[in-house]
Amino acid sequence: MSCAMTLSGKTLTGSDTDELQLVGVLPWRIGRDGERTVLLITSRRQGRWIMPRGAPVKGEPPFVAASRKAFEEAGIIGEISTVPVTAYQYIKVLDEGSQVACRVTVFGMNVRGTLTHWRQKEQRHRRWFSLEAAADKLDDIQLAEFVRTIDSEPGRLEQHNRSEGLRDHHTRGA
Repeated sequence: MSCAMTLSGKTLTGSDTDELQLVGVLPWRIGRDGERTVLLITSRRQGRWIMPRGAPVKGEPPFVAASRKAFEEAGIIGEISTVPVTAYQYIKVLDEGSQVACRVTVFGMNVRGTLTHWRQKEQRHRRWFSLEAAADKLDDIQLAEFVRTIDSEPGRLEQHNRSEGLRDHHTRGA
């Protein structure tokens, strides 16, 4: 059985387990000091620290849809992995108060640029955090656990970028 739900005007489809499939980006960079940091944004309603995520677009590769969400929600561009780096689950509270299980497939993005003006600038804040601080800010436990493991596996977020050589997949027609 498949389910369909409307969320902010978009119809999202779930799998046989009634779990919504979403895509997201874990934006990262290495600073001048050599420290890896990640960018988090605030959610629109509650101001919680999250990563850019949203519904995939039919007919578009998931990594391109994820990159588009990062561009719209965080105003960032960069090199995105074509292969997911992790996935996690969470419970989303919909506008009418019901809850639905979501599974987010996460792609890493080595951020090369940040815009000063972007589509959701007035609705969200963005901030760079150390890996430990980001993990402490995230409510999504599975994602926080993944962020905590990045230091022990430094190539985990960048290995796909080096092999694929993709750059600036952030907007295709948007």
